[in-house]
Amino acid sequence: DVSDDVRRTAVLALGFVLYSEPEQTPRIVSLLSESYNPHVRYGAALAVGISCAGTGLSEAISLLEPLTSDVVDFVRQGALIAMAMVMVQTNEASDARVGTFRRQLEKIILDKHEDTMSKMGAILASGILDAGGRNVTIRLHSKTKHDKVTAVVGLAVFSQFWYWYPLIYFVSLSFSPTAFIGLNYDLKVPKFEFLSHAKPSLFEYPKPTSVPTTTSAVKLPTAVLSTSAKAKARAKKEAEQKANAEKPTGAESSAAANTGKGKSSSEKDGEAMQVDSPPEKKSEPEPSFEILTNPARVVPAQEKFIKFLEDSRYVPVKLAPSGFVLLRDLCPNEPEVLSLTDAPTSTSSPAGGSTAAAGQQSSSAMAVDDEPQPPQPFEYSS
Repeated sequence: DVSDDVRRTAVLALGFVLYSEPEQTPRIVSLLSESYNPHVRYGAALAVGISCAGTGLSEAISLLEPLTSDVVDFVRQGALIAMAMVMVQTNEASDARVGTFRRQLEKIILDKHEDTMSKMGAILASGILDAGGRNVTIRLHSKTKHDKVTAVVGLAVFSQFWYWYPLIYFVSLSFSPTAFIGLNYDLKVPKFEFLSHAKPSLFEYPKPTSVPTTTSAVKLPTAVLSTSAKAKARAKKEAEQKANAEKPTGAESSAAANTGKGKSSSEKDGEAMQVDSPPEKKSEPEPSFEILTNPARVVPAQEKFIKFLEDSRYVPVKLAPSGFVLLRDLCPNEPEVLSLTDAPTSTSSPAGGSTAAAGQQSSSAMAVDDEPQPPQPFEYSS
């Protein structure tokens, strides 16, 4: 088409057509990402971001990397946003390029000479990377491969922020929580353990950023007074005179020197004998599995490693690696231990009893009805 807007939107729409087969998208739009038209390159970047969102696909990251340093500012903006959509819930242990991308975002955001379009894209990309406290991902279809219409509409409207910036907030409709929450017959969360048969570092939270605290102290030349220089010279001369006066004869000095040498050598040997070499710290090998406790964070890439323990009290009714999972209790006569409780806390307590009530309440209790009471009826007069 002759219109740049039409071409950009048409290429971007390929992401919605191909999101059920994200592996095919980088191959299909690879030539479009090298187009001479910057609008086509922008659409290709967002098409890859929409189609491969939350997958951490290596081919998608390789295609988007050159676009993050494009010569056109809005192409860089789209590439940064698309890269963040692909890398959601992917840490540096899974792909080393995630750490490089995070440092690139930090550099763009802090650079005062960076253009506004790229800086806005970096800020949005940083927010998408850490969305929901890093506990959500972008999913356009359910586990049963059905379309999630709300998520698709959210991303479709979000992609139109080109014309109106407030449409950015629609991206939140495409976020889906990534957690395993086991429920018993009473829809409560019991204490339940299961196995993640993968290294913990592959799916752990990214390390928090640390602000550098080192400051380079500039040493200024110290002022030397003329009186202090004369005083130092006088003290040095007096010390030399005192040393010459107390100097022993040649034989005594040689004997004393030999004794001192022998003593110093023996002392050095003794000191050398007493010094112990510091023990070498051996890094412990990382375990190949991890025990998770209900409820737990389970990212999509981790679902295939989830295993349920054979000797566990609770067994899933249907083998589901994430989401809300109903559990069957194999020991119904034994008392249950809940991980979360929804018991409301009383807002009014007698004097002196608030401390005891707070002590009795479990630290893991989740107060869902802890809100203030409405005010008493009153009459208003102007």
